[in-house]
Amino acid sequence: MDRRTFLQGSLGATVAAVASRAASQTAASPLAPLSPAPSIDSREVWLNRDTAPTDAAAMANHLATLTKDLGDNALDRYLVDGEVEALEREFAALLGKEDCAFLATGTLANNVAVRVLCGENRRALVQRESHLYRDEVDSAQRLSGINLLPMAPDRAVPTLEEVRAAIGASENGQYPMRIGAVSLESPVRRANGEMVPLARVREIAELARAHGTRLHLDGARLLLAPPSFDMDAYVAEFDTVYVSLYKYLGAPFGAVLAGSKADIAEARELRRLYGGSLWQGWMPAMLARDTLPGFRDRIVQAHGHAAQLIAALVATGRVRDRTSPDASNIHLLEMPEALAEAAYQRGRNAGIRMRRWQEGVVPLFVNTTILQRPVEEYVALFRGEDGQRETG
Repeated sequence: MDRRTFLQGSLGATVAAVASRAASQTAASPLAPLSPAPSIDSREVWLNRDTAPTDAAAMANHLATLTKDLGDNALDRYLVDGEVEALEREFAALLGKEDCAFLATGTLANNVAVRVLCGENRRALVQRESHLYRDEVDSAQRLSGINLLPMAPDRAVPTLEEVRAAIGASENGQYPMRIGAVSLESPVRRANGEMVPLARVREIAELARAHGTRLHLDGARLLLAPPSFDMDAYVAEFDTVYVSLYKYLGAPFGAVLAGSKADIAEARELRRLYGGSLWQGWMPAMLARDTLPGFRDRIVQAHGHAAQLIAALVATGRVRDRTSPDASNIHLLEMPEALAEAAYQRGRNAGIRMRRWQEGVVPLFVNTTILQRPVEEYVALFRGEDGQRETG
């Protein structure tokens, strides 16, 4: 049997196995909703998350289509050559860096980056609400001996004074220690997708470099930024940049870390040290490469759709836009609970997924699925099926 036939046969078996397991788990799960929202069709819209949820069968079938005529040239060996190398080249160019490495997870990307940038100076400044500080089980401390010093509690954006004070306290204490790295997450998931503005990034970068400190960007959701975002200028301030492949680029897992040739060479060595040298990574690489061309244009169009929707809702006088001026792809819409609940229930039946009203607001996530229907349909969702404004 040749490799191409083997790949397609294996994918078919995988689809069947995944579908069977998913069905049995859903039936048995005590957390499954008593009345699940009906599945509509390919026009389903997900305004409650960064992208549509994974459809295992559709993903596997799409991968089979992509591999049909590629043969062995697509395959990598321990993440060398093939689709992985092509993905790395494309992201290095996109992010304006000399080199780029594929990694299995964002957690690995963040930890490798901070370890490379810190070198022998094992202290790093981070936002308290960042993924590196809150969601990575102290891996920087436990695996690399890097002490993470948190800033900006309950906020996305550290002040320049916070950074200056943290560096000063570390360098001028009884036992002086240099800060090896500053890691900034932007957008910040725990702060409704708020971004650290470019002006602040530049201020922090200038201060950090004056002290010999290097910068890492956890940009997992970076490509979801609004049309006004200047990615070239933004990423140029950082020594290393991580972007996720699965949050909105169609891959089942994976991340990329971009930086200088020397930094990425060390990152690849650490990838092996951490057990991250997968036998093959061509599957997520191929799927992400398929989504990447034109993605920026599509997300810009999606933001345009959202802007029209929000303007129409605000014009009714019953909705206020409470979105941060530094927001990425999450808008906060203040409205009466009755209006929000009616829209949620209608959307649930129409295949337009939304989050429920909480503490006065409904978060609206911008992603490319919003392009599947005209703006008028979303406006009608809030006004009522007959176009009449809801009461309450």
